[in-house]
Amino acid sequence: MARNYLIIALRNAWRNKGYTLINILGLATGIAASLIILLFVVDELSFDRHNEHFSNIYRICIRGKIQGNELEAALSNAPMGATMKSEFPEVREFTRLYTFDGDPIVRYEDQVFIEENFYYADSTFFNVFTVPAVYGDPARMLNRPNTVVLTRETAEKYFGKEDPVGRLLKVGQDEEAFEVTGVVEGFPKNSHFHFNMLGSMTSIHIADVEYWLGNNNYTYLLIREDSHPDVVQAKIPELVSRYMGPQLLEIIGVTMEEFLAGGNEYGYFLQPLKEIHLESDLQFEINPGGSKTSVIIFSVIALFLIIIASINFMNLATASAAKRSTEVGIRKVAGADKKRLVWQFLTESFLTTLVAMAVAVVLVELFLPSFNNLTGKELDLTSVGIAGLIAGLFMIAVFVGFASGSYPAFFLSSFKPVDVLKSGALRGIRGSYLRSILVTFQFVITIVLFICTLVVNRQMRYIQSKDLGFEKENLVVIDRAYVLEDRVEAFRQELLKDPSIEQVTASSAVPGGLIGDNAYLPEGAASDQTFSIHTIYADWDFGETYNLELVEGRWFRKDFPTDSSALVLNQAAVRALAFEDPLNSRLNTSFGGDTADPRPIIGVVRDFNFQSLHQEIKPLIIQFAGSRTHQITVRMSGNQTAKSLEYIEATWNSFMEQQPVHMTFLKDDLTRLYQNDEKTAVVFSVFSILAMFIAALGLLGLASFSAAQRTKEVGIRKAMGASISSVLVTLSREYVWLILIATLAAWPLGYFFMKGWLQDYPSRISLEPMIFIFSTLLAAFIAAVTVILRVYQTASANPVRSLRYE
Repeated sequence: MARNYLIIALRNAWRNKGYTLINILGLATGIAASLIILLFVVDELSFDRHNEHFSNIYRICIRGKIQGNELEAALSNAPMGATMKSEFPEVREFTRLYTFDGDPIVRYEDQVFIEENFYYADSTFFNVFTVPAVYGDPARMLNRPNTVVLTRETAEKYFGKEDPVGRLLKVGQDEEAFEVTGVVEGFPKNSHFHFNMLGSMTSIHIADVEYWLGNNNYTYLLIREDSHPDVVQAKIPELVSRYMGPQLLEIIGVTMEEFLAGGNEYGYFLQPLKEIHLESDLQFEINPGGSKTSVIIFSVIALFLIIIASINFMNLATASAAKRSTEVGIRKVAGADKKRLVWQFLTESFLTTLVAMAVAVVLVELFLPSFNNLTGKELDLTSVGIAGLIAGLFMIAVFVGFASGSYPAFFLSSFKPVDVLKSGALRGIRGSYLRSILVTFQFVITIVLFICTLVVNRQMRYIQSKDLGFEKENLVVIDRAYVLEDRVEAFRQELLKDPSIEQVTASSAVPGGLIGDNAYLPEGAASDQTFSIHTIYADWDFGETYNLELVEGRWFRKDFPTDSSALVLNQAAVRALAFEDPLNSRLNTSFGGDTADPRPIIGVVRDFNFQSLHQEIKPLIIQFAGSRTHQITVRMSGNQTAKSLEYIEATWNSFMEQQPVHMTFLKDDLTRLYQNDEKTAVVFSVFSILAMFIAALGLLGLASFSAAQRTKEVGIRKAMGASISSVLVTLSREYVWLILIATLAAWPLGYFFMKGWLQDYPSRISLEPMIFIFSTLLAAFIAAVTVILRVYQTASANPVRSLRYE
């Protein structure tokens, strides 16, 4: 019986080669696109799951609000992890990461590298995170000062294939010797942070610091399996009050209770490791994370593509019911029951689906490398494992085969022999209402995707073109300026000798980079009125180099020695501090007793976006840099960029012969802040096009059937004098109405989805009516071209041949 079903299915497919090809192509495209999206989604959901204790690892993060200025960062203070392990039996282990000393120079013999992913870590790092060892004992790798662990890739860069344990590396400006005590595999790409080297935490001063008011560590806890994190979280406020309270009283002169009673908030929370990549958007993240919203949207798109492709199959099958109605009638008269007919039509559906599945796998293999280039992923079909791949393909085949074939199977098998054999009656048209609903649903999905694509792309263009409040073009940032030590000014003057270099400034940070907070107390205010405000330390030329606009006062000047203690505020800081006359106000940066150090405010700068556009412009204070220069920014004329870069590198080498220069364009650094958003825009665009392509294939098939069924009607109309254009309008009119109905549903859905997505951007575009109108017009245009090209053949045919049809 199964062999008979298969033979009949093959015959029918060959007899209707055109529609079979449309079905296979549509299904294959939908399945391939969905497979690629699902691989992407699975990869995003798999972050950090390589860790054995994945479900029990938590990061300690700070959350507070000081004088209305909210703080939520992925950092904690140095002693907190060890204290919690000591006092909380629920905490099995802790480890810290420290990375705020910059990217150090590492030397081995005549090899010199800048190691960008160098972290200091506690010896307990390998107790918390799962990292396979290649050489050395993980329990002893970081248990002594001046020891370092390398990843296999990094070890091969320095030592080739040999075992490097026991070798010495020179680290940092002072060329401090670090002994290699181990080599590990390193983290896979789907980890929220990566390292090339881990130095022992006991090598630096922060290892034994007991200061609870400074937050510059990434601290991770391993909670015992029989304990609940909520129990640990409930104990944190009392711990913070007990240890931080005395230090708060000593430094700013208020108790913890008084500080909190003043409307301030200060505490820590536990963030599950499983939430860091997709659900965390905290300040000072180690690496930019993904987006849970994007994962949900892409999952929905994958489902929509499968649904659109299945609708095509269903529509074409029900539309062709007229041709097969006689076949069904004869089979029933010959004794076939409904069950056998259902199995026959489902066999045809599953056969088409399996062929489409095979084509889809080929398409995935062909286009997955391009998708990887767009998204920065390293996906392949075996990313989910062979068993997972087979299970996934099987589930998709069953879902698509049954979803697309079930209605046609039950619809066709329900025909009554008397009805279908009487005068060869065409009963397939009874499914026209359902087909209209399904086509409308396709248009709804397509228009919504077009709306999303247009909004995402316009928001990306808005970000790229938005005035950030400073000039980002032709700026080159040189990292690790601190290695110049007291020669920063000499280096600056040497750069300015080149005519193509217009300005040079040294600062602790640059816009878009990591900018720390400092505590400030308005002169004369009570101690509990302390503010925590972002601070950049900069020299005299910072404002001019970045073309920042002053609204009051002036910048630092060399001929004013007192400017070494002066401050420049942005407008947001003036508002937060409630200064009516900021130039006659002063701020304390030291507190308590005789340590008060009121500093004058000499200028107010117009607000500029010194952080990502995902965040509102926050209060910022610019202090005179002094020796706190980590980066140097060079403004070039832009006329001779290559020559300018060569001169910068040559000048650096003349000052720092043994250390390579590391410089980037500020514009490129800022662009990287939105790399996940850019990927989202590209993926939206690609899959919106695919959705329209699949829907267009279905329309082509439906238009062909419609035109074929109305061939005689067309002949009569033309014989009565109807023009080709009037016939085209008649045959295409129903699709216009379907698009209009789809628009009524698509516009509110698109508005709802995109309004929520845009909430992540304080600076965002408005959802203008033209976005929605253009989306509908675009869908209508593609549909019209698809339908008219096919219908035109029937409308332009000789009426004599049309009347002879059938």
